[in-house]
Parts: sequence; C-alpha cells; structure tokens
Amino acid sequence: MVHDSTTIGQGDVDVARKAGWSDEALYDAITVCSLFQFYNNWIDATGVSDMPAIGYQMSGQRLATQGYAREPAPKKSASKKSAAKRAKKTKSVKRRKS
Repeated sequence: MVHDSTTIGQGDVDVARKAGWSDEALYDAITVCSLFQFYNNWIDATGVSDMPAIGYQMSGQRLATQGYAREPAPKKSASKKSAAKRAKKTKSVKRRKS
C-alpha cells in the first residue's frame, strides 16, 4: 500500500477476507498505514529529527507503568451531587440576602 496504493484491488481484499479480516479491520489497517505514511512524509519534508534512544526508552517505561492515559476520576454518587447542589443554592441565596 505504501509503494503504490493504486494497485490494490478486489483480489487483495478477497485474500485478506479469506484470512479472517473483517471490512472494519481492513478499513482500520488502511487508515493506520495511510496516517503513518503521511506522518513519515511530513517529518521527512519538514526536517523534524528523531528522538534519541533514551527518549524511546523513557517513553516505553512511562507507557509500561502508566499507560496511555490516566484512569478517569470516579464519578460522585448521586447523594453527594445533590448535597453539593443544595450547598451551592444555599450559598447563592445567602449572597442575595446580604
């Protein structure tokens, strides 16, 4: 796909489907390959330099220990939300009376 995407045809799709690839999986694979090709071309054309080896090591260590994103904060329970709303209303009423 990277060298000449115009040569990909129905025969290629049929082979991938016979190997167990779904239409969604093929779409995702084509999208990822296309994006990487774009990024590689952009990096080459703009002169962006590669990270040093230590940068990759540090990034790998961070991903291995912390993952890609932080865990979402736990949601407040309904009773806590209601209490917070009541407290906020009480404060605004007190301010108006002042």
